[in-house]
Amino acid sequence: MSSQEAIRLKLLRSAPLNSWIALSADESKIVATGATYSEVVELSERAGAGDPLIIKTPEQWSSLSV
Repeated sequence: MSSQEAIRLKLLRSAPLNSWIALSADESKIVATGATYSEVVELSERAGAGDPLIIKTPEQWSSLSV
């Protein structure tokens, strides 16, 4: 596993479950979290994050998940 993949894995595991998160363009940090997609878009824009990766986290991580 590359160091970038390890960073991404650590970030995803630390993110709140069952929520929307925005990762920085280089996927090195979480720039916003929220209950809805719209909320995360707005918060990431306020944070000045250009081109964030926005994803929804699962209700729980399975053993086969990241």
